[in-house]
Amino acid sequence: MKSSHYLAIAVKLFAIVLFIFSLRQSTSLVEVFLSDSINGMPVSTLFIAGTVLIPLIVSLLLWFFPLSVSKSILKPEIDLPIEPINSTTILTVFVLAIGLYVFYYAFVDLVYWAVLWNMESHSQYSMAPLSLTEDNKANMVATALELVISIGLILKAKTLASNMLKFAK
Repeated sequence: MKSSHYLAIAVKLFAIVLFIFSLRQSTSLVEVFLSDSINGMPVSTLFIAGTVLIPLIVSLLLWFFPLSVSKSILKPEIDLPIEPINSTTILTVFVLAIGLYVFYYAFVDLVYWAVLWNMESHSQYSMAPLSLTEDNKANMVATALELVISIGLILKAKTLASNMLKFAK
């Protein structure tokens, strides 16, 4: 098997987790369809549908095309048949796994903060207006940084792995 096959397995696992997230998020969509609000606060149905449908569509694309995704992430020079695995390749796979793990949680947080932001922008019409605190805004910035770092881990996994091995020597 090649490195891309191993990454394709990780992509499929990520697709499963993303699908489960979209199913959990669909309860909000059902509530909005039934009452046009979440906990009494008016929310855009289109926005909530997007928070359910986008992860669902991405998870389906990742599930049906994991090899294409993994080949687009891995460069051809490291996508070789794996016989005896060298330490750089193993470390690259671990860095990619960590990147995908962090990306998942950053994406989940991004959806949460986007929903909260949308609810806050429409809360002036509700009985109990919602306002974002400074902590919430700081958490939004932290989520954005997590997303950037996870994308960096995914895109520069081989470079990071080779640099980590240089420090070990």
